[in-house]
Amino acid sequence: MTANYNAEPLLEVKGLKQYFPISKTYTVKAVDDVSFKVYPGETYGLVGESGSGKSTIGRSIIRLYDPTEGTINFCGMDISGKMSKDVKEKLRIQMQMIFQDPMASLNPRKKIKDIIGEALDVHKFYNSKEERDHRVEAILEKVGLAKEHADRYPHQFSGGQRQRVGIARALILNPKLVIADECISALDVSIQAQVVNLMKDIQAELGTAYLFIAHDLSMVKYISDRIGVLHLGHLLETGTTDEIFSNPIHPYTKSLLSAIPIPNPELEKNREAINYDYKTSGIDYTKGTEHLVDGSHYVKCTDEEFAAWTK
Repeated sequence: MTANYNAEPLLEVKGLKQYFPISKTYTVKAVDDVSFKVYPGETYGLVGESGSGKSTIGRSIIRLYDPTEGTINFCGMDISGKMSKDVKEKLRIQMQMIFQDPMASLNPRKKIKDIIGEALDVHKFYNSKEERDHRVEAILEKVGLAKEHADRYPHQFSGGQRQRVGIARALILNPKLVIADECISALDVSIQAQVVNLMKDIQAELGTAYLFIAHDLSMVKYISDRIGVLHLGHLLETGTTDEIFSNPIHPYTKSLLSAIPIPNPELEKNREAINYDYKTSGIDYTKGTEHLVDGSHYVKCTDEEFAAWTK
């Protein structure tokens, strides 16, 4: 299934702010005025350096954090404020998360079949133990594990296998949106490719949408339909993968893309990384507004900056 951009957005985030008060005089503004949409069946890649607020956005959307300000609309439901029991139930079924560290997010005392089947138990999605076991075995097979693995514990698996368990746990309820938070960063490069290909195959089969949070631009380019570039809690540029990679507008986006190694020794030898320092750039993220570059390509900046960057 390909992304359906004519449909209503599956997820619409408007003006999201996530602040963390540290003391009476100091507050960390982890996410500041971020807006984007995710459509049914698409992969939206959220990229940026460590500490830019990517994971915080994911956790705010799935409501592990209470948003400081802004609105989050998911499947026609407003999930940004206090939720009713019915809305909370739907959110827990239709949105799932794959966490960064598979070992930290899997209960070491539980068998794999109970870790994956826990969501079925909570929401009572089966009529008999046989049906539950069958669903767990089916999802294990889908993520490339054998049904014999169901009776093992997390410590008996490799990192790549544990991440597959994390993916199986997220997909067991057939959610409409999966937030993948740096889900491949702890894995070997060859295993990364296997996991990402697995996610693409499952998306093609089930039509699941992904919010893919990562800092590996090569992998984001491979899996994403659209990309949002995040820096210091601000979404600076967003567009299709081709628009961002072939025509970056914001200086920060250009510096990010220039840091990607080229798998050709001759070209790599002459590659120049563009240095970008926000403090000395003269850019104020809080003063920018969205400017349309082309198609669905937007950059957040002032009118003067936009004129200078696109001339």
